[in-house]
Amino acid sequence: MAETSTCFDLRCGYSMEGRAATCPKCGRKMSSSRTVRIYGTVLVLCGLFLLGLMGTITWTMWPMLMQPGAETAAGSRFTGTADDAEMILWLFALVMLFGLVSLMTGLWQVTTGRRNRWVAIASLGLAAILILYARWTTGALG
Repeated sequence: MAETSTCFDLRCGYSMEGRAATCPKCGRKMSSSRTVRIYGTVLVLCGLFLLGLMGTITWTMWPMLMQPGAETAAGSRFTGTADDAEMILWLFALVMLFGLVSLMTGLWQVTTGRRNRWVAIASLGLAAILILYARWTTGALG
């Protein structure tokens, strides 16, 4: 497969054959397909980490969150309301969705050596939603 370079700026996205340090269209930094694959590998690892960690936390906390106020077999108890538990589970779901998107984006970058700028923009949007929801949830829970 031929080496390609892609502009790192999401607004430009110019791509060309061969290696180049700067974009001839906008003057920003260019990334080689090898560099994009390395970034993709990092995204795959981050996505797997998020999915594994949050999946384990959700699996462990599920019985407690589904029965607020009741003591579980392990002797622990969630003292919040059912609405609190729902907010927490939605936060966990958003983190796992972000992990899944990171995993899929990384796999795309590893296999193709290119970035998809629309997926990158959507990922940034999802990250913003996740941060805002996490701030709202922590504020609502006190």
